[in-house]
Amino acid sequence: MRKISTLLFVFLLSFISFGQETSEIICRVIDEELKFPVSYATVQISNSSKGTIANIDGDFRIPLKFRAEKKTIIISSIGYETLEVELETLSPTELNIIEITAKTEELDQVLIKSTTPAKRYNISPYSIVKKAIINIPKNHPTSQYSKIGYYRDYQIVRGRYYNLNEAIIETFDAGFQTDVIMGQYNQSALYSYVENTEFLRDPNLLLPYDGKRKFINNTDLSAQGGNELGILNIHNPIRNFEQLGFSFVYVFKKKFLDNHELTDIKKVYLNDDVLFEITFKAKQSLTKASHKASGKIYIAQSDYAIHKFTYKVFEIKIDDPLFEVEIEYKKKNDLMYLNYITFNNQFIINDNYKFDVNTIEYDNTEQAFLVHFNREVNPATLDRKDFKFRFNKKKMMVKSVELKDSVTAKVAIEEWSLPEVDENTDMSQFNYKIKNIYDITNRKLYDSPKIVGFQFREFFVQEVFEDKALNEDVTFINKFRPLSEAKINELEMTKNYWLNTPLKQTRQSLRP
Repeated sequence: MRKISTLLFVFLLSFISFGQETSEIICRVIDEELKFPVSYATVQISNSSKGTIANIDGDFRIPLKFRAEKKTIIISSIGYETLEVELETLSPTELNIIEITAKTEELDQVLIKSTTPAKRYNISPYSIVKKAIINIPKNHPTSQYSKIGYYRDYQIVRGRYYNLNEAIIETFDAGFQTDVIMGQYNQSALYSYVENTEFLRDPNLLLPYDGKRKFINNTDLSAQGGNELGILNIHNPIRNFEQLGFSFVYVFKKKFLDNHELTDIKKVYLNDDVLFEITFKAKQSLTKASHKASGKIYIAQSDYAIHKFTYKVFEIKIDDPLFEVEIEYKKKNDLMYLNYITFNNQFIINDNYKFDVNTIEYDNTEQAFLVHFNREVNPATLDRKDFKFRFNKKKMMVKSVELKDSVTAKVAIEEWSLPEVDENTDMSQFNYKIKNIYDITNRKLYDSPKIVGFQFREFFVQEVFEDKALNEDVTFINKFRPLSEAKINELEMTKNYWLNTPLKQTRQSLRP
């Protein structure tokens, strides 16, 4: 069943300017019954090889030109019925809410009976995963191909996006039998790169991991991946099934089954194809008493192709994961190609100072106090009720508060409550109390000088090109230098791809 509704943009924290003609249709995919977002749903444009992926909040954007061409979008997600929506029925000026219906089936946790008459035998979850690993070279490309998609990296601190960088990237791959980082023919080309200034930016969150000022608690971050795109790529144990990966997967081909217990299984659907959803957890003999790890793997009943893999590693008794990986593959002409990969890790920054008040001065002309902070202030947190001033124990009434500059708050005082002061007044007779003010990283005034956040790196494929050789006419990204330093290749064909910029909101569960 299909249900579509809309919400006015004003409800979405003004992520688009009023009075301007929009160039995109913005949608959110949600579960029809539970009403929560369907993360990473695939959105395919009809009669086209192009598409996009919804983000973690179920949001996606489609260029308005496809609506003018009377296109239909096909929305699919593992465990849901596929839905087709005509773009003409969607509003270009409102957020379109699209509901899709769940489709799953519980199975016996130990044995699964084959329904194929020629294969009357029982198979276990262990056997399914083992066959899936063996069949990776058969189900995935071993010859050259490329994929173009939308890349982004950002940080989330207390539910707010920071330092959002967006790009369109084409990745050339010589096949799953090659090393994704060191392979000579495994290269990437940058077609656009934007440091999105519509989102908050804070250079303190971009400090390098040095184990002291910035670190992941009780975790080492490998430098083997090179730049931010390389770090994302090495966290794909399906693509790198014969190479050393991350804890506690390690070499997926050799160690995954040895290192994990398969705990549950159910039958889910992708379109009309049956997939086995197998839940697993890392063995305690490996994680010891300090950590735990768990995830899910989705394997097709027909050919044992791996469609999806999720993995989370936690510290014991800590709710938010130390790091999290989610990968999905999509079939094209009998082979599985990457659909999306998202990787995030928790980080901690210890600054040398708290968010604090530097100095306060009184401006007799302005009849206001100027409060100078040591960091940029989040203006949304300023409230006159949180500023209290006294002179010689007499209360002064605050009239208004506004930012004079990024680190200075001007606190105007009601004239009738002002004391008589001049250049000879003893300023030590002024007392103040300020509370509930936050800096731009949402660090509270006077709180501990520690920031806890999440670093995200994500790549969402928009089109796959089979049997495509390395394009020698473009300049490739240096694998060991930041993307911001890479040359942008300006090609006409790249105008067919678009940035799927998130809305300015995040999941509540990611707030430390």
